[in-house]
Amino acid sequence: MATINAIAHKNELTTDITDDYYLTPQVTDTLDVAVIIQRLKAREIATKNVDGAAFVQTFLDECAAASAEGNNIVTSFFRSSIGLKGSVKAEELGHNIPADRLKVSVNLTQGEGARRAVEGAVVHAFEQAGATGPVIQSVTDPTVGKTDSLTLGGMALIEGMRLSLKGDDASVGILFKKVGGSESILILPGKVSPNTPTKLQFALPAAVTAGQWTVSVTTQSSSSSKQLLKTPRTYEYPNPVTVAAEGSDSESPDEI
Repeated sequence: MATINAIAHKNELTTDITDDYYLTPQVTDTLDVAVIIQRLKAREIATKNVDGAAFVQTFLDECAAASAEGNNIVTSFFRSSIGLKGSVKAEELGHNIPADRLKVSVNLTQGEGARRAVEGAVVHAFEQAGATGPVIQSVTDPTVGKTDSLTLGGMALIEGMRLSLKGDDASVGILFKKVGGSESILILPGKVSPNTPTKLQFALPAAVTAGQWTVSVTTQSSSSSKQLLKTPRTYEYPNPVTVAAEGSDSESPDEI
């Protein structure tokens, strides 16, 4: 039986209940195609004498091409369907509509095999050491409401608990670090409004370029509004956040 580890955080929003927690999953690792191929090889299936990475990429490319033809795709791990956003005028009916007029997307949901794999898992919950620190629950573009995806130069909204950016330590702020790169961009508290325990909103700096980024929040705020922590606390959001130009495709958990 599989086990999913989860971090338990005290729910400070329910002041009349003292023993409830909310959970965030502890990410074991982020696996790419190469790791999946190694897992397949370990199962002694017929990938030892073929280029497994090329095979998987070819399979995924064909899924993308089929989706662009209006097909839905069903696999044991995921199911895909085409999504459309926007409206058209009567005179446009029966004609090809330019791509910039509509938002076309591929929506992914779990497949039957994925559902069966996790439905029998047990969850081992533990309280994170130093649970007085910030917790990020989501990173979104508030103008479109899409999780783990931001628009170049657009607005960004971080939601969670104990997020208020307070303190004079040089690390206090919101840190973006480029996945696989050396770039790091620190957004200072003065650039954030609202700056509250549950919401941080700010304009994405031009230095945060297209690609995938990790996002972390560092603060010295504590449960007491009058007292700052001596040592800053940092929380890194477990999901990579994709930054892309408006209207371009991005690879997020909900949409490709």
